[in-house]
Amino acid sequence: MRVSIAVTPLVGIRVLPQVLLEFERSHPAPRINLSEGFLTTLIPQLIDGRLDFAVALADAASLPFEIAFEAIGPVASAVAGRRDHPLAGARTWSDLRNAKWVLNLTAGSQGNNLLNWLDAQGIGEPRDTIRCDSPLLMLELMQRTDRLSIGPALLFSDPLIGQGIQRINVQPLPQPMELGLITLRGIPLPRAARQLAGMIVRHLRNSPPMV
Repeated sequence: MRVSIAVTPLVGIRVLPQVLLEFERSHPAPRINLSEGFLTTLIPQLIDGRLDFAVALADAASLPFEIAFEAIGPVASAVAGRRDHPLAGARTWSDLRNAKWVLNLTAGSQGNNLLNWLDAQGIGEPRDTIRCDSPLLMLELMQRTDRLSIGPALLFSDPLIGQGIQRINVQPLPQPMELGLITLRGIPLPRAARQLAGMIVRHLRNSPPMV
């Protein structure tokens, strides 16, 4: 029995440890393949059968027809940087006009959503941005340099993941993005994958709101 899934780091800190303990009680020594939930990689992997399902942020309207999206709940974003950042007191986007950024700009990411939102608001994209698809490297740059980023507010507030990072209360912010269960349309999940997906969705819906 093998289950292959992709989840966002937020799911990892929010419910995954409890879910795996519950899953292991009914499936001793499960064979689980776990990867990051980035749309640019998970959609091809779902279509070619390498993934059973994913739990990730997405805009359901922009997903390919072959992909089904079951909404779980909205996820609020936050701007953040290292503790004692020179721009820690910023409250408007004008205050951040000369900020340096490190952003995940993969399709469906909060970084990509931010750039689209800034353009729609007439604010303009940041002038100095490093594109980074690795959450670990992004956090390292945020902790050790003056680069800012945007991501799930709960991720930056986590005592382990967010160590050395503080949120910057700039307003306004883009609307929360939707976290959801992503599967291949019309293809039933194998029994073990269906059970694991159900546990993740149930734990997320029973946890405190992510906004």
